[in-house]
Amino acid sequence: MIIPFDLPMFAVAAGTMAGAYILFGISAFGAALFTVPILSHFLPLDFVLPMCALIDTSAALVLGARFSRDADWSELKWMVPLSLAGAVAGVTLLVALPRQATIAGIGLFLVAYAIYSLRQGEATRFVSRAWAPVAGFAGGAFGTLFGVGAPPYAIYLAHRIHGKLAFRATLSNMVIFSVGMRVVVFAAGGLMLADRLAGFAMLAPFALAGLWLGTRIHGRISRAGLLRVVSVLLLLIGASLLVRALAGG
Repeated sequence: MIIPFDLPMFAVAAGTMAGAYILFGISAFGAALFTVPILSHFLPLDFVLPMCALIDTSAALVLGARFSRDADWSELKWMVPLSLAGAVAGVTLLVALPRQATIAGIGLFLVAYAIYSLRQGEATRFVSRAWAPVAGFAGGAFGTLFGVGAPPYAIYLAHRIHGKLAFRATLSNMVIFSVGMRVVVFAAGGLMLADRLAGFAMLAPFALAGLWLGTRIHGRISRAGLLRVVSVLLLLIGASLLVRALAGG
């Protein structure tokens, strides 16, 4: 059997997974903000990305299957097709856009929106469903351009869905589609090797334990508390993109 970690590395990876997926259990996104940067300090990125994509997809499937009855499928049917189009466009734009400037621009937008949202609190303005295709396209493009596709979905759904259960269930189903596409791309590119699968098998139980705890916490917080968690995650993602831009992409 392939063992991709020594014991100290396994302890770090298991703790990282458990902590990150507590947040995922609360908000249905944001785990990769912690898992990928932390693990890539110790492990090759071409190992970390496929493994984390598998764990993200599995966690989203657990949430999506368990809470699918709460999801707003009328929102998803407008977002999913444009997300696919956005992913294709993102691949094309990857070689055409000035990368550092684009990353910095998106980072600044997310930081500004998160600060605005934290100041607004629960008083979020309801928006038209006409924004659903925009959110879907942007999320698909962000996913292929920067590896973070969830923020546009989360921003849009926060302004459309008032129930916290429905918000998380709908977002988790979008994450299934978004990250699932990434898994397919990694598999087609020959990156789903035996050591990645072994890492997934070893760390998935810790991710699922964190997901279970995050789900329990989610049940005890208010919608305002959930929106604050979402805003803080968007702020952290935006800040990480700014740091990436300043570091040269």
